[in-house]
Amino acid sequence: MYLRIFLSITLVAIVSATGAQEKLTITPDYPQRGQEIVVRYNPNAPGSQIPADAEKVEMVFTYSNFYEVSNKISMTKKGNVWETKIPMARYATYATFYLQSDDKRDQPAADKHFGIAVYDGRERVFNGYLYEGYSISAQTGKIPDLGARQAALFQKELVAYPENYEAKLRLLNYKISLAEGIEKERLTKEAEEIIAAKFYENPGNMGFMNKTTMGYLIIGQSTRLDSIRQVVKEKYPKTEAGYEMRISEIKREENKDKMAKQLLAFIKNEKPSNPQFLKSAHQALMEYYASKKQTKKTIHHLNKLGDDLSLYRAETFKKRAELFYRSGIALDTALSLAHRSLEIAHTYPVGLIRYFPETGHIPAFVDEITREKTTNKARGNLNTLIGLIKLKQGMPAESYITEGLQVSQDNETLANAGEYYSLTRAHQQAFDVYKKITMAVPEDTASFSKMQSAYAAWKPGLEGWEEQVSVLKTFWMEETLKQIRKEIINIATPDFASALVNLKGEPVNRESLRNKIIVLDFWATWCIPCMHEMPYLQNVYDQYKNDPDVVFMVINSGSKNTIDDARGWWGNKKFTFPVYFNNDPMIGEKLKFNVIPATYIIDKTGNIRFKTIGFEGAVIERKMKAAIQLLKEGEM
Repeated sequence: MYLRIFLSITLVAIVSATGAQEKLTITPDYPQRGQEIVVRYNPNAPGSQIPADAEKVEMVFTYSNFYEVSNKISMTKKGNVWETKIPMARYATYATFYLQSDDKRDQPAADKHFGIAVYDGRERVFNGYLYEGYSISAQTGKIPDLGARQAALFQKELVAYPENYEAKLRLLNYKISLAEGIEKERLTKEAEEIIAAKFYENPGNMGFMNKTTMGYLIIGQSTRLDSIRQVVKEKYPKTEAGYEMRISEIKREENKDKMAKQLLAFIKNEKPSNPQFLKSAHQALMEYYASKKQTKKTIHHLNKLGDDLSLYRAETFKKRAELFYRSGIALDTALSLAHRSLEIAHTYPVGLIRYFPETGHIPAFVDEITREKTTNKARGNLNTLIGLIKLKQGMPAESYITEGLQVSQDNETLANAGEYYSLTRAHQQAFDVYKKITMAVPEDTASFSKMQSAYAAWKPGLEGWEEQVSVLKTFWMEETLKQIRKEIINIATPDFASALVNLKGEPVNRESLRNKIIVLDFWATWCIPCMHEMPYLQNVYDQYKNDPDVVFMVINSGSKNTIDDARGWWGNKKFTFPVYFNNDPMIGEKLKFNVIPATYIIDKTGNIRFKTIGFEGAVIERKMKAAIQLLKEGEM
């Protein structure tokens, strides 16, 4: 009984399989890495929130390091009980989840989810309590005692594993946040000593370097990262990190001839004990000599790179084949590499692939449909690439182009096919494939230009070209409107204007926003994706700046910025849209965004009708224009 209470308190799911009336059981009692666990849910048990006649039940993970498992698993009904099996990977540590069936949801409490803890024997595995601490925010959101609840679990981790570096720093960072004066200085110094000790365990080792930089980030000292890199460069230049930093520095040289000369001098230090440290130098030199069409030297550095045995193997072969083809050298080698990649196209990397020194590369879960789509795309790319290589060799090639187009119509496959058709003077076919690309990606100006050239060669001349462009523009707008109609929302807008001031520091005239279509865009001076979005935002503003029904408010989010940062922003001289500063640190919480840029369009009644979080590229311009148009026409 004590064990069950203990596990419940620590958010670990009820693990007893013997109690027939428990709504959730996980077996075995102490899940081990390498085992397969069974999760069962009994909707007839007391306290169950999902009805017994439900047609489906899903496990929805809210925090998990079970990376190769889907974040949503459909359970299977066996008799009166729903069941699923989950393999515990060699690195599995902790996960939380709730159960969902349509609009019904079951979890232990409003601020608790079910949990799966992994054991070594009967003891929690290393990082078990640490990860459990990390999981709390996914279960509760931002709550006043979040830090305290996490700190209690970090402390439990240290009881079980006193040398857990990350847990030490997380706990210290929590204490630092509460301390003042001399005590704050003492705790900060203690944290800095722990980080320094970790670094000096193996200075210059990339794994330890990553732990060092992570440590400084945990305690909020990001400015220390450059200094630790400088220490490595000066004191440990012949270590893994030392080599990598120096090579990266050389590769930034704009004069490529100078870069190559410096890299050649650098790799004279190559020894049997350090070849893996110099691979990035050989990669850069291979690319350099390929650009110079120096086949022998290119192949020399290719051989120095060796075989790629990682999860990126298929992609690596393809990239090397493309490099040689585009450079017009070593075509036999290019063909061999492309064929090798094609043979293992089913392993082509997809999704997030994580890497940890302790585990190596870990693939993310990929559903069968996505895997098949990725494999077909790779096969389409590679078949058409092989066709291009064979064409350059003077060999029959069209069957590869045909096969590539049969398995995939992605833009890269189409582009390869377009190149093939152009080279073989099949100009109408070239026009058709480039048109497909342009229809899908209006911002692809290179394909648009090639489509125009193919059209001129096919007709010949450009008579009728403007009609083609007109049809394309109509198509693009219709497709964008269809997409926007699918993305329409209708959410009451929380108060945002009261926390805004213009760059003179004057409050916003809220009356001026009444009965207006309002375009809100949140950004920050340090946000690179925000800077990429600005020209598209300017284009939208230029179209509507004289429209009395539309108001633009481009808002510095305030996160890590001051109003002086907003005033001094270089974009104020380049862009003409109105810029405001936000004083409300909870604005992201109110509007439900934690990533910028974040764009919202509000209708005249004050409801949010469209939003996009994160940078979407040039498509954002068309989407914003379409959303404004729909609002003006009363369709939203």
